[in-house]
Amino acid sequence: MSNVAVLAIKAVAGGALVVLFSLISEGLRPKRFAGLFSASPAVAIAGLAITLLDKGGHAAHQSSLGMVVGAVALVAYAAAAIPLLRRFRASTAAAVALSAWLLTAVVVAVPMMVR
Repeated sequence: MSNVAVLAIKAVAGGALVVLFSLISEGLRPKRFAGLFSASPAVAIAGLAITLLDKGGHAAHQSSLGMVVGAVALVAYAAAAIPLLRRFRASTAAAVALSAWLLTAVVVAVPMMVR
């Protein structure tokens, strides 16, 4: 399948899933939980499905591992950003928290790449 076709299919599938997840989030109470069903999970699911169909299970597995590493690093970023924002300006806190994200991503990803 050509790269353009794969990109078009990902866009349509991602868009459809974003709409589906948005409809789910509209029914949730309290509204702060609606963000759990925003675009990222829908696009990730669509991307993995298309990768699975286009490139097979191994490529989808590798993509899902990358998503897990990114999620773990995002948790580290948020955990670092909260106390930093209480002590520093937002730009400084974000830059330092980004280093926590990078360090966590490297520490979690390197053992996966060695296998």
